[in-house]
Amino acid sequence: MKLSCRPELMLFDLDGTLAHTVPQLALAAQQTARELQLTPPSLEAVAHFVGNGVMMLLTRTICGRFDVTLNDVDAALLARAREIFNQRYLAGLNANFSVYPGVKDGLEQFNRLGIKCAVVTNKPQMFATPLIRLMGLEPYFAYILGGEVLAVRKPDPAPLLYVCSKLQIAPEHALMVGDSVNDIQAGQRAGMATVAFSYGYNGGHDVREFKPDYALDAFAELTALIVNLPASAQS
Repeated sequence: MKLSCRPELMLFDLDGTLAHTVPQLALAAQQTARELQLTPPSLEAVAHFVGNGVMMLLTRTICGRFDVTLNDVDAALLARAREIFNQRYLAGLNANFSVYPGVKDGLEQFNRLGIKCAVVTNKPQMFATPLIRLMGLEPYFAYILGGEVLAVRKPDPAPLLYVCSKLQIAPEHALMVGDSVNDIQAGQRAGMATVAFSYGYNGGHDVREFKPDYALDAFAELTALIVNLPASAQS
């Protein structure tokens, strides 16, 4: 559904939407694979592997392919991989990322307009909160919900609805902004408008395939879209 006025709440994915984080994810995944005496994934492979949480990233890293389930890897091996990954990723969290152009300016404008902003990511909370702080973006967000806090993750709509409830905003007055099919489907299932960026991580697919309400190529395009909408349906 298209927006008829500015949303009261904007929900943002993190990786591939607000920032380019594949280099730091790849480094930690490669270090984990080497410690387990496995072939480390390339940077390009990790770009395809992300989006479904760390456990799926590690399963894909261990198996060396995208099309896997968590049951494809021995539980003890996966637990060991997660332990190593946690250590390596936390140690490198302050480097090898870049906030996309226009993000800070856009968030500042949304805040000035009185729009609440929140992050809903499949990245575990233990990584998401400190990373957003390191990026200098924490002050712009009223809520940060990482993966593994709830029992389900995007594309399930539950994380989006949870944040709407916490911030007391009806889903139909919210906007989901992401870069992958997980974000688009979660927003659609939650009954809110969706924006998908073409520059992020969507496993090589064109985000337009999944019919977001808006498919954009730069964060500045989102800012312009929101600023130029009427403040309310009555305006």
